[in-house]
Amino acid sequence: MDNYNTFPKKLFSYLIKIFLKNILLVLLIFLFLIFLVDFIEIYRRASEKINFNNNDNFISILIYLSFLKTPITIKNILPISILISSVLTFIKWKQNNYFVIVRTVGISLKKTIFLPCVLVLFIGLLSLFFLHPLANYCNNKYKTLEKKYFGHKVEETISLSENGIWIRKKTNEGFLIIKSKNINKNKNVLNDVEIFRFDNNNNFINKIIANTASLQGNILLLKKGKNLNPEVKNNFFDIFSIKLSNKFNTFNLNSEKAENMDLVDLYNYIKLMKKLGVNYSDHLIYLLKQLFQPILIVSLILISAPLILKNNERKFPLTIMCLTILIGFSIYFLVDFMYVLGSMEKLNPFIAGIGPIGVCFFIGCYLVSAFDEIKK
Repeated sequence: MDNYNTFPKKLFSYLIKIFLKNILLVLLIFLFLIFLVDFIEIYRRASEKINFNNNDNFISILIYLSFLKTPITIKNILPISILISSVLTFIKWKQNNYFVIVRTVGISLKKTIFLPCVLVLFIGLLSLFFLHPLANYCNNKYKTLEKKYFGHKVEETISLSENGIWIRKKTNEGFLIIKSKNINKNKNVLNDVEIFRFDNNNNFINKIIANTASLQGNILLLKKGKNLNPEVKNNFFDIFSIKLSNKFNTFNLNSEKAENMDLVDLYNYIKLMKKLGVNYSDHLIYLLKQLFQPILIVSLILISAPLILKNNERKFPLTIMCLTILIGFSIYFLVDFMYVLGSMEKLNPFIAGIGPIGVCFFIGCYLVSAFDEIKK
């Protein structure tokens, strides 16, 4: 009860203001630098387009395109910005003896960093529920304009629906629209196939139905089906082959990217992918990473606070600051590495998506607890 009554509310209010100012400052610096790089890259791409730079709205279009990338940039750099901000904040607490004051009145490190943890958790939740949808909207808008100004014709696409898998494949004579109920685990055999053939002028040729369709180099091999072509006498076949324009070992199912969907749509899309037999590990891991990112941000605070505040240097502790930031980047590398393993189906997607964040959180809790035990 005494500790509660002596809790320095004004001091902690001031410390939180320092923390918020540092977050805003670091975020704006990173955002400005990345915006500048994006603008230069978009300008370079635009300058390669004939007559594009003669457009009266040339610069305004480029600035608008760069601004559309701002929300997703903020979402991506937010954890690192908070890590660096927390390091700078804790260094200032140490140099100005703020931490000594709160320790003198018997307040533990757990209580000291409780408010910063709540603050970054709140920021993380705001990012999840408000910034993420905004980033998706702006990113989709950017992709649309990018395709309009810089895009090229896509020859092979895929879409998933409740009716099955739809694939567009290029042939020497035109292209195929392939509809399949599902795909096998090795991604080289489609089941319950309907194929619509078109020529290079987009004219419909005929329809083919088959039990399975598999890839053998540049040949699409169909088995047990029917060729609905009025010019063919015997419509039924055991084996039928169609020559493709390129060689393939598997059906490259480049489904809709997870970062282009909001979390609810992503969850429904994952269920659809599972139903159709399409690999959904990458999407599931992305969903888990987004949901647990606020915990990751809190973990960075829990790890950085003991490392900085335990240091006894009164001067600017450059070494420990660099070490703390290096640990933070190492955590990010671990998270991304586990993400890649999960996407390649080398690791369970739940372990890849939640495991690194859970480990970091428990490490942070241990460091904070160990710090308080030493100081008692």
